[in-house]
Amino acid sequence: MKINKIVLGSLQTNCYIVVDELSGLGAVIDPALYTTELIEAVKASGMTKLQYILLTHGHSDHILGVYDLKKAYPEAMVVIADEDEICLSSTQCSLAADIGLEQTPMHADKLVGDGDSFNFGTITVKVILTPGHTPGSVCYLFDNTMFSGDTLFCRTCGRTDLFRGNLTDMQSSIVKLGKLQGDYIVYPGHGISTTLDAERKTNRFMRKIEWSLL
Repeated sequence: MKINKIVLGSLQTNCYIVVDELSGLGAVIDPALYTTELIEAVKASGMTKLQYILLTHGHSDHILGVYDLKKAYPEAMVVIADEDEICLSSTQCSLAADIGLEQTPMHADKLVGDGDSFNFGTITVKVILTPGHTPGSVCYLFDNTMFSGDTLFCRTCGRTDLFRGNLTDMQSSIVKLGKLQGDYIVYPGHGISTTLDAERKTNRFMRKIEWSLL
C-alpha cells in the first residue's frame, strides 16, 4: 500500500491519497479542498481508478473538496458514517456557516457504522466509530495502518467544544482505541503521524487509563 499526504486549507488538514498497489485502486481520505495540488497528487499516484472518497467526519475542513472530486471522478464512492452524513448538506453541522464558507449539498454513496468493513482492492478496510469530535467520527483501519481523523492526534486528541462535540464520548473513544490489539501506524487529520503504541505510552489522555488490552 502506498500513502501520500498533502496538506490543504487554512486549517492545515491532512488529506491522504492511498493506493493498493496490487490492484491499482485508489482512495482519497478527507479532501479538504478541491485544488490543483490534490488533482495532481491523484494523477501522480499511479492509481488506475479512484474507488473511494473516505471521510473521517463531516467538518468543513475535511469535506469541502468532496463535491468537485466526486464530479471529476463519478465512479468514486463517497463514504461517511451515518451520524455525520447530515454534514454533507448542512452548513451548520459541517461548521462551514460559522466561518462564512459555502458548501454544495450532496449525499454519500455509502454509509458506515461501527464494525463495518469493505474491500479496497486486496485490502479489507475496517471501520471503528469514535464519536466525540463529532457523533459520526470514525477511524479507518487498513491492515496495520489507522487513519484517525480528528479523534486521535500525536500526543493529544480532538477537541469536543464545537457543535455536536461530546467530551464523554471522546473519552470512551480514546479508551476504545487504546484497547485495540497490536500496534498501528496512525495518520491523523492534522499534524504528524504517530503510532498507537507511542500514544499508549505518552498521550496524556490515554495514560489516564490502566489498560487491559483485549
